[in-house]
Amino acid sequence: MTEVVFTTLQPWAVVPDAPHVDRRAARGERDLYAEHFRYQRVTRLPADCPPWVMGQELGWLVRSPITFHPEPLEDNELAVPEDEQAADVARRLGTSELWKRGDAWIATRNASWLRAFDFRGEHGWEGMFVPNGSGTVEWRLGWGVRIPDRYLLLVMDAGHPGLRIPLGVLSAKVVNGMAGRGGFSIAVEPTEPTMVRRGDTLARIVLLHPESLQARARTD
Repeated sequence: MTEVVFTTLQPWAVVPDAPHVDRRAARGERDLYAEHFRYQRVTRLPADCPPWVMGQELGWLVRSPITFHPEPLEDNELAVPEDEQAADVARRLGTSELWKRGDAWIATRNASWLRAFDFRGEHGWEGMFVPNGSGTVEWRLGWGVRIPDRYLLLVMDAGHPGLRIPLGVLSAKVVNGMAGRGGFSIAVEPTEPTMVRRGDTLARIVLLHPESLQARARTD
């Protein structure tokens, strides 16, 4: 059997769990209507439809480890000339912070929530949120996951109000390597001021076989 292993790396982490459809509760409501009401019925239960149930129970749910109020991120990608200091550039451009990402810098404004949850890592305080550019941030979740070599992990939006999770596919090398740098992370784009509570569902992750990406369609 193919196995996926989750590991808690930080005490505050909320490790993903498999979704479950409560068929007994759904059928209980159906029977209640039939027994006690003259007209109202529930005859076509989604819980009695195997394809629907399999879709609902697919993969694992990624949940928020914290309660906070994210807002849309104002960011701008910049270069810092070799003869200038990053702090001077930030002050000159009226931005609160500069974040180094590769060869460029990302400037952010009005985003105190990015720093509110810095956590204690192996080498001191680390950022839970790191700007990615284009209004998105990398959210480090404090747990690791190991998937079989050659397999892939699909990350899907779960529909949390005010948050958009870009659709993405990660290789086993990337997924398994995240355990050494703050744990698994997802890209998140706040689209409006919202409230996220600890335990809220953020995304769904699904294991994919590599042949899923190699399949080709043909029309006869």
